[in-house]
Amino acid sequence: MTKLIFAFVLLLLFLWRIRMGYRNGVMQEIVTILSGAIALASAALLFLAISSYRQKAMSLLVVCVIGLTVLGVVFKVCGLIFKPMLALGDVAVISGVNKLFGAVIGAGEAAVLSCLFYFIYEYLLRHMGTGAL
Repeated sequence: MTKLIFAFVLLLLFLWRIRMGYRNGVMQEIVTILSGAIALASAALLFLAISSYRQKAMSLLVVCVIGLTVLGVVFKVCGLIFKPMLALGDVAVISGVNKLFGAVIGAGEAAVLSCLFYFIYEYLLRHMGTGAL
């Protein structure tokens, strides 16, 4: 019964991400993925900077601050690059292809998330037993 519920949740995840990818288009999906990756990297660098400050490791702190600065500059440059491309996606000739490839990117996102959820599910089954789930 648990596997059936898990499969149903994965199906809903796929449908949701494909629909959102189709609605947003490929460029917006790429911008969203890039923003998420930069946010995760920034959070990791921020936590590393805080822990290195608490341990008085100043060389690592300097590297983290430089990394955060570089990530900020990269994010701004990517914003400048993608802004005209996002506007180009609204052109009538390109719009259909943009939406189609957006759906493909959404399906790829769903596949990655499904793998992540599956590994978490298997981990919980192994460590908590089949009766817990």
